[in-house]
Amino acid sequence: MYPISDLTAFCRKTTGDVPPKLVGASTTVIGSKMYLYGGRLVSERKMVSDIYQFDLETFKWEKVPQSPDDDIPQARYFHSADTWRNHLIIFGGMAIKPQSDNPEDLCVLNDVRLFDLTTRHWLPGAPISADSSLVPNARYAHLSSVTADRLFIIGGQDLANVWLDDVYIFDLVARTWIQRRDYPRHCGTYRSVAVTSDQRVRLPQDELRSLNQSTTRLGQPGTRFNIDKKAPPAPNVTQSESLIYLPYSAAPTDDYPCDIFLFSNYNFTDVQRELEVFTPLSDGDFTVSDRSSSMTGASFPPGLRFPTGAILGTFFIVAGTYLSQTYQSFSIWALDLINMTWSRIDPGSALASGSWFRSCLWASANKFVVFGNRHGNLVEDYNRRLLSWDHVTCIDLEAFGIYQPPSLQLDIPMQELGLAALEEGLMSDFEIICDDGRRIKVSRRLLEERWPWFREQRKLFLQAASRALETMPAVASHSPNPDVPTAVRQEPRPDPRLASRAFNLSEPYPIALAFMQYFYSMALITPLQHAPAVLSQLLLLSSTYQLDHLQSLVKHAMHRALSYATSVGIYGVSTLCSCRSLQIR
Repeated sequence: MYPISDLTAFCRKTTGDVPPKLVGASTTVIGSKMYLYGGRLVSERKMVSDIYQFDLETFKWEKVPQSPDDDIPQARYFHSADTWRNHLIIFGGMAIKPQSDNPEDLCVLNDVRLFDLTTRHWLPGAPISADSSLVPNARYAHLSSVTADRLFIIGGQDLANVWLDDVYIFDLVARTWIQRRDYPRHCGTYRSVAVTSDQRVRLPQDELRSLNQSTTRLGQPGTRFNIDKKAPPAPNVTQSESLIYLPYSAAPTDDYPCDIFLFSNYNFTDVQRELEVFTPLSDGDFTVSDRSSSMTGASFPPGLRFPTGAILGTFFIVAGTYLSQTYQSFSIWALDLINMTWSRIDPGSALASGSWFRSCLWASANKFVVFGNRHGNLVEDYNRRLLSWDHVTCIDLEAFGIYQPPSLQLDIPMQELGLAALEEGLMSDFEIICDDGRRIKVSRRLLEERWPWFREQRKLFLQAASRALETMPAVASHSPNPDVPTAVRQEPRPDPRLASRAFNLSEPYPIALAFMQYFYSMALITPLQHAPAVLSQLLLLSSTYQLDHLQSLVKHAMHRALSYATSVGIYGVSTLCSCRSLQIR
């Protein structure tokens, strides 16, 4: 028997234009592509400004051509790289002095350069700011992160290896430096990592006050679409107090920005850990809050050298090289940002041997990706700061309950209105017939708009009806027997369960009702929908009718409802629906 942890990770050899071994190169993920930039060649001690693209789906490298007509940045290493609006943003780093052939004749940089990934051209360098006090000192091995259209440059060291304890902010829209602030902490890539996300997880519980105000304006359940306010409410309505709202993902706003999480660990013989949160404000400023003392857990991350990190859902993930006198490994940990509890992510045997150093998050697939050489020596390569790209290990984070929650299709008040429209029978001109004969009145137009399979079947039904009318013989007293054609082209036929004004869903009434509640609210918000048996059937229906959004919602609800009591049922239905991550968990 293989341990469960071995099911969560796998290792593959990369193909294509595999980059050479490098020191101080940067990696940045955009969608399903990872971009590697710069670094120093190990064999020649030469710095490069090459760009490589790695396809996270095919594990193939491609060297990105750069136009010789572009103003290509100076080759560098230990710089920073971020992403913004499909651009790579390169800042700072260490380089060889211009016009020098001596690889030891070094300088540090403070330029901001953007590479357009759509056109594959470098943009001209940003103009020099009129206020020199806002321009950062040249530096390398610093931290950087992008949020609210601003590039944050944090810490680092100068050419003399003196710590630079400050924060600079670059406005990416105006392309100018706008702020400097002292930051009395030593931060650098050897001991720290700063990360953010382009999606903010919203907790409806935190928005409960505004939610209550909104639902109050909607009126009492059962009467929201009644013109006659004296009419009695519709029977069997769902009360607002019983509705269930799960955390969801949304684009950041001024009220709910994406924070930058800065994690540091140092003094590796007696590890000290710090976590601070940078929150951007709408006026261009930012606040810093210290959450170091809030971190808890049965165990904590060991001292991680050259840590990398990411934010996925409500988890902060950090990974790095752990070295002790008796044990060395590439270690991955996750911090639950809701209860501030640390837990270790066990990748099984995939990272048990070899040289692994650089990792990144593939957010859209809920996977953590680690690059290295499975035949290398971790200690030797660490001492040389060597990065290899020959092999890649993919770790399924969803199997550990770490994933990006689905986004909303309708905002919360509209979800309640949609549910009210179903319960009050608004514009119902169609019926869903359950297997016990009970009927649910629905809007055919709404189902056609939100259920692609139903829309296609209705189209086939109307086409079949039109053909039947066209072939119907004219009324006559004597009609000859029709000729039987030798070959008939088989037309696609609609589902036989579909009639002109009804559809036999062949499901029990509670399942059919929960299914219709989804189409009206585009969410799972009723207690009925969250019943374990109903969730299982909804997962099957989402697989049968290829409703990806419904499947993501059901998996989200199942992850949160997973317990010893529900595990057997969830395992069975996730196996039937090929939801491997949920099945493993």
